[in-house]
Amino acid sequence: MQEKTVFQSQLEDTEVMNSLRRSGKLESALLDAKGTLPSSPMTESVQPSHLEAAIEDIRAGDTDVQNPNLAEAIIMLTGYPSLLIRDGDYEEPKEKVWRDRLNPNRKLIKNVIASVARVELKHHPEGMSWVGTCWLVDEDVFITNRHVALAFSQLRQNRYQIMKGVEVNADFGEEITGKQGLEVAIGSMIHVEPLESKVDLALMKFANGSLRRNFKMEPLVLNTRLAGVEYLGVVGYPARDLRNPLDAMNAYFGGKFGVKRLAPGKVMNRNFSAEAFTHNCTTLGGNSGSAVFDVASGTAIGLHYAGNAQVQNFAVKADMIADRLRKSQIQVRKLEVEPSAPAGELGVDLEARLRPEDFDDRTGYQVDFLGGGDLKVPLPALGPHLATKVAKTSSGNIEIKYRHYSAVVNKARRLAFYSAVNIDGKNLSNPIRPKRFLPDPRLSADLQTGEIMYKNNDLDRGHLTRRLDPCWGSGEEIDQGNRDSMFFPNIAPQHKNLNQKIWAELEDHVLSTVDERDARVCVFTGCIFSEDDPVQKPSGIKVPMAFFKVIASLNRPSSGRGRSAAGPKLQAQAFVISQQDLVKPGDLEIVFGRGFETFQVTIEQLERMTGLDFHGLKAADTFGMTPEAREAVREAESLEANMEKGREEHFKELTSLDDIVM
Repeated sequence: MQEKTVFQSQLEDTEVMNSLRRSGKLESALLDAKGTLPSSPMTESVQPSHLEAAIEDIRAGDTDVQNPNLAEAIIMLTGYPSLLIRDGDYEEPKEKVWRDRLNPNRKLIKNVIASVARVELKHHPEGMSWVGTCWLVDEDVFITNRHVALAFSQLRQNRYQIMKGVEVNADFGEEITGKQGLEVAIGSMIHVEPLESKVDLALMKFANGSLRRNFKMEPLVLNTRLAGVEYLGVVGYPARDLRNPLDAMNAYFGGKFGVKRLAPGKVMNRNFSAEAFTHNCTTLGGNSGSAVFDVASGTAIGLHYAGNAQVQNFAVKADMIADRLRKSQIQVRKLEVEPSAPAGELGVDLEARLRPEDFDDRTGYQVDFLGGGDLKVPLPALGPHLATKVAKTSSGNIEIKYRHYSAVVNKARRLAFYSAVNIDGKNLSNPIRPKRFLPDPRLSADLQTGEIMYKNNDLDRGHLTRRLDPCWGSGEEIDQGNRDSMFFPNIAPQHKNLNQKIWAELEDHVLSTVDERDARVCVFTGCIFSEDDPVQKPSGIKVPMAFFKVIASLNRPSSGRGRSAAGPKLQAQAFVISQQDLVKPGDLEIVFGRGFETFQVTIEQLERMTGLDFHGLKAADTFGMTPEAREAVREAESLEANMEKGREEHFKELTSLDDIVM
């Protein structure tokens, strides 16, 4: 019987089926598998000569399925894993076929994992401690199943409300590691679908404001184009469920239940009904409310809600979710471009439409963004030995201008010396992330990187200017800033874990400390190039082992209860992060080490490291002064008179944002 269940799993997978066909073993495999397939009127009457077509129908989900019960089910008895989540990332699949399907999209999958939480209860009248899964569908809105919501809500005054005395939380942790997870209190029900509806859906609102603003999490984008989805995943919290085969449950879950997992699989029948499609991912009770997403794009294609063991699982379609969001007056984050087009096809079409003149209206980085006169912050100047290495556009410019930011590129390294952005902290927006990185038509291909650099390795396409930083202004400016951030002159190869913790939050931290009237900063982010940097094959491009960031802002010193007549003063901080310790020079193999420590450095020292000239920012460097000099800044006295000369301590390791010398 074990051999038959393996065959059942193999026959569902086209790749394995083709292999059996080539080896001449397909007919015997089909005959052996017949006894293990779900019973239905279709399969009971087929003849051996028609078995292949019958199994293809079952693969497509075209079976006579009765209404599903509220169970989440194991569909394939072998071959479709349920992967544990550790520290926000999935464990490596044992099956090479799943490693090949998932790992190229690891960063997108991690974004989905981060947006999924467990629905936890306190003081429930029946003693329930948790009841299912939910995920982020807007900045302060969770989506889950109706049957999950009914466990802790009740109809009062014609609307569903959380049961009196019951506390409901969404816990983004609950991983196998046992680490404390982030909990967010759910304050109210927005919408619970009527019981007679075939759409098993409910919407809940946080008790305390926007989760994204506070914790840097992104709502999932909806994708209604099921036809283009090749592989999908389900992220949720499967619990022990004896409605499934015990042997399969033990094999897949190994006694570890109620923790966050990723289960990969495929769409079975995308046209099961107007409201639902079916899939074959491995689930159990507790997965109710799980996010069902397209692996290739990281977009949500459905809301998991039920299943029939060894037959198929069911999910609410994304277009049904979008409809309920609109009716509840919630922003619909919907994918407008098909992300699953054949490799290169989408990009080629878009690239063909891009012309240098399309960027003529881009004004780029503005030196007087913080103010005129002494408050101007010019672009860093290239030292004499760097000036000959700068790339030029087709029109002869070295400054490549985008919406609200500019880049200056090293032609020998095909990466930016730096990217410079103006950030208006009071008007920032968060548009949906574009799905493709593109070459800039103003630069020749041999002056910039491309996709070849990021294939089959642990290097991510790392933004220098963060994607959200230029997204402010009018609606058109926000859209332009969002799209413009995705061009390769603004991208550098970074280890997949680089933008973690302190480094990713530096701009926001500085913005939170400046006066509300001056919630603006200028940020320079760039590569620290070295002749010893390792070469990435097959691109032949050297990968920088360190990056820098300089943040300039205004400080309004106070005097008593009033403002100082001296007005605002420039202040600046410089930071460096290294990926040297986790990248082995020469072959870019990932090794164990420390790595990714963030340091605050003096701007004077950064100039020595980069060969750049940051002009007057050295005098505004809050780390390059004595404590007495920093106090003098607050009292609006002359910086030049208080600068410490010959300072020897140029580096300070940061263990938290509170360590920054402001």
